[in-house]
Amino acid sequence: MLKLSNLIAAVLAIVIVISFFLPWAHVESQAVGVFSKMLVGKAQTSIASVSGFSIPRMANSEDSRLAISVIKIFKPDVTNADKKSYLIWLVPIFAVIAAMVFFFLGSNKWVNLVLGVICVLIFALDMYKISTTELDKLVLNIRIGAGLWTTIWAFLGMGLVGIASFIGLTLKKK
Repeated sequence: MLKLSNLIAAVLAIVIVISFFLPWAHVESQAVGVFSKMLVGKAQTSIASVSGFSIPRMANSEDSRLAISVIKIFKPDVTNADKKSYLIWLVPIFAVIAAMVFFFLGSNKWVNLVLGVICVLIFALDMYKISTTELDKLVLNIRIGAGLWTTIWAFLGMGLVGIASFIGLTLKKK
């Protein structure tokens, strides 16, 4: 059971790392051109999708106002969005660390429970934020991309692996 759990956690961590480089959001090109012209004085119709990896680069570039505006849609009260955007890189790092912890400390039922709950919470909070953000009523026409959906669902998978391992280890000791 533990070997299968470790394998599934490792595969899901790899999925999260790969998904980090896939499009997380798609911005309709007409809206981007009009909106970016208002923000930075020139149309930027070349931005069609944004990956998790590219968010900090965009938020810290010369024309960062568009990226920061997109960040503020999801977190309106954020300050220093350009600097905080680098925290997004913790997503794949956490996934790899979680998989390593499952591998090396997976025989401890409490480690499995804690990691499982953390991963399920990541899923739940992300799903809540996406479902409560009215993307269809924004000036920018934004659609969530496959990369973000895959990342979110992979975290749910890692959480379920941790919880299932906890249950399996608990039943095994009785």
